[in-house]
Amino acid sequence: MKKALALVLALVLALSMAVSAFAFVKPVFLEPDEEDEAGRKEIEVIDVVEDLLLYTYEGGTYYIALPDEAWEDIKLTTNGNVSAELVEFDPEKMVIVNEAGEDIVKWCVTRKGEELETSGLTYDVAKEYAKKFNKEGHPDFDDKNGKVTYYGVAPITNVNVIKIVVEDNYTAHYTEGTIKVNATLDDEPYKGVVTVINDVVLFEYEEVKWTAKNFKNKAALEVDQAGYSDYDFDETYGPEYDEDNLRVDDGAAVVSTTAFRAIEGMNLKVVANDAMTVVLSEVAAGQKGVNFSAYLDYDWVDEDGDNDWNVYYEDLVAIELGFYGDQVVKGEYEIKVELPYDYYDLREYFGLRVEEDDIINYYVVDANNNVVKTIKVDYMSAKLNENVEFTLEGSNKALGEYKIVLDVPTGEVEGEQNPNTGAESVVGVVAALAVVSLATAAAVSLKK
Repeated sequence: MKKALALVLALVLALSMAVSAFAFVKPVFLEPDEEDEAGRKEIEVIDVVEDLLLYTYEGGTYYIALPDEAWEDIKLTTNGNVSAELVEFDPEKMVIVNEAGEDIVKWCVTRKGEELETSGLTYDVAKEYAKKFNKEGHPDFDDKNGKVTYYGVAPITNVNVIKIVVEDNYTAHYTEGTIKVNATLDDEPYKGVVTVINDVVLFEYEEVKWTAKNFKNKAALEVDQAGYSDYDFDETYGPEYDEDNLRVDDGAAVVSTTAFRAIEGMNLKVVANDAMTVVLSEVAAGQKGVNFSAYLDYDWVDEDGDNDWNVYYEDLVAIELGFYGDQVVKGEYEIKVELPYDYYDLREYFGLRVEEDDIINYYVVDANNNVVKTIKVDYMSAKLNENVEFTLEGSNKALGEYKIVLDVPTGEVEGEQNPNTGAESVVGVVAALAVVSLATAAAVSLKK
């Protein structure tokens, strides 16, 4: 687990006092929790005695633990991009650790709720003691089910776990929220505020400018290039904070408004992910920042309920791809798609048996069920080992979300015959597409 910048206490009062002496508080990076050897979620102790900044590059669920102090009547209120709640500590699924990753929660064995002298134990050891005592000294102990009826276990460490849910951020700037903590601490009223920043990583402005200058109308930005945060840490936490620590390895996904101004009128190519590249034709004046984060998913149904995903070829409903967020691209753009499988794979995914009807239409539909692209494949002449490629065009609208389906709904309108079904269909007619859901149409196509 990454420990850099983490303000973690090992329940040592002296360390807490030393941290409070600083003129500013360094942010704690929220990262996905790791697990110990037993598969338990590792939760770090975070000191919230001073105002605190929690910082993350992605949304999701996180857990922190308050220090081992006499907290009572804890109440949490939130706003902005975050929600938080106190949750019950489950030692079977959670472990609270110090900076070295060591379990800091100590346990004792109890007898009818009263603490015995066996204290300062790990949870596993205390549990085994309780089980042993029950088996030896209590005739009603159910050894088969391991039920503790007389002796039990309890933590002697003060345990308070906060579950934090941070919203996904697919905008072109950071989002912010707060968690207000009201409690009684050591018999005194306590109030604290935790600020939560969900940041994005921007392409370096100077790098964008250099690329535009040197490549002119063939400018290309790769998402694995270095980026930076647009959150001003220096202003908030003082000049001692090293902003270089904010750089991330997985690169930038956002072109900012300022960067777009540096390449106004030029063509711009951004690799959104391994399957999709976005090309903007002559970046328009006044283009706002855009987050080019994109996804490619398979959507299938396990009809047999056996969770055997080795048979997903027969159960595939659709292929889904698209972009997170809703930032609008001014002017014309193209989305170049190269799927990570070939035309033979596509045929197999949809369970087709191509014989006499060797011309197959696959349809790319948007979130409103409009057909935006028809991929026509002549299996008599197609090179089956070539990856499936197509281009989607757009103008003055947000980057979209799409599905690839085999069948589209048919209607009573004259149109070109659909070679996949032998029925009349009109591609791109919204009224016709609204009749039947895509999932139903695709599922029907899988039946043999």
